[in-house]
Amino acid sequence: MSIKQENHAGHALIACHECDLVQRVVDSLPGATLRCRRCNHVLYRHSDKPLDHAVAWSLAGLILLVLANVFPVVNLSVGGHQTQTSLFSGAIALSRAGQFGVAALVIGVLIVAPALLFLLQIAILHPLRQGRLVPHFVQLMRVLSSLNHWLMFDVFMLAIIVAVVKLSHLAQVSPGEGLWAFLGLMVASIVSITSYDTHSVWERYSRLSRKKAGFTVSEAPAEHKSFAPRTRRTALSRGLVCCHACGLLSHWRHGPGGSHCPRCGASLHLRKTDSLTRTWALLIAGYVLFVPANLLPITITSSLFGVQADTIMSGVAYFWNEGAYDLAIVIFTASIFVPLAKLLSLTYLTYSVQKRTTWEPLQRTRLYRMVEFVGKWSMLDIFVVAMLAQLVQFSSLAAIEAGPGAIAFASVVVVTMFAAMSFDSRLIWDPLEKNRNSGEKRG
Repeated sequence: MSIKQENHAGHALIACHECDLVQRVVDSLPGATLRCRRCNHVLYRHSDKPLDHAVAWSLAGLILLVLANVFPVVNLSVGGHQTQTSLFSGAIALSRAGQFGVAALVIGVLIVAPALLFLLQIAILHPLRQGRLVPHFVQLMRVLSSLNHWLMFDVFMLAIIVAVVKLSHLAQVSPGEGLWAFLGLMVASIVSITSYDTHSVWERYSRLSRKKAGFTVSEAPAEHKSFAPRTRRTALSRGLVCCHACGLLSHWRHGPGGSHCPRCGASLHLRKTDSLTRTWALLIAGYVLFVPANLLPITITSSLFGVQADTIMSGVAYFWNEGAYDLAIVIFTASIFVPLAKLLSLTYLTYSVQKRTTWEPLQRTRLYRMVEFVGKWSMLDIFVVAMLAQLVQFSSLAAIEAGPGAIAFASVVVVTMFAAMSFDSRLIWDPLEKNRNSGEKRG
């Protein structure tokens, strides 16, 4: 039975996704952001914009996505030879060079993921604002909630700047119409996502579902009268579980069939299944791949002067020697420091959770958030390679293609992102609750 219904005080209960603390959902003004009082994680945002706002920006995003892939992003001219590239043509150049995995990754995160995001937002929110539910609402919302991790337009815009600077001393480089479309696309994706809150969307779904079933709010199942002692602050200690798909807090049911969310039907787990095992496995894979990603060439340049293979570090040295210190620092940070720091940070977090240490849980939670945030910026070099692979194709004069290090580096980025997703930050806080309850029992 769900306990997300209205209780006697007019408030519902919610559990923090990062520390599992049970709290009451309080009334807030439009535009307000409600955060967990223990770990400061965003519980939900009370949007001050109608759903029409997100639908309009999603439509604009779809149009801009088409324009960004039809028109060239960058134009290059040297010695009477001209070439131009779009995102899609850059991915095609990678696939022709045998880098099918890298090409699929570029197309996936810069074309497929945003297209799905915009389409799903329109398909879900447009009927919802009219008081209707789209068929397969629950399944579509699950897909929509998983797409935010893979939007990387901001990283791609920085990659274009790096590619332009790298080629500016070799040829005349000018922006194409697709570049401005990508800039607008970045804005459209951010604004459309922040224009609504998934918590409110699921609440609307609950109301419409009850109405469709012939129930009113007063006829909804009553709030549970008895909980575990209030000193037990987390959902786990109270025998409750929070659905990661829709956020509903409900009682955990033991049994062979497991427990399922009464609202969306998703399988419920007190903690992510085999979180530590999967995180350790992905981290080991990340460390193994990190070595060839930095030792093998990421780009191979063929010209009249011979063939030059460049690793990530040699690319950093190139920009440094050319006086572009800011770009050298950016590439070093995004492509070397961030992946290694992410691996080391996740290793520390996983080890500390396995040892059930109670040291500085808030600081470790903040470290985990930082790891999640910076992960996508390691895609910078992959996007640069995608641009250069199509731009520099001047017959026998010069050509740039992706090297074997590109697929290893792309694999490191993807593996570390999945490692961060498989880690359950609530495990950081569990030892504190156990020690607290043990102390109460002894007293």
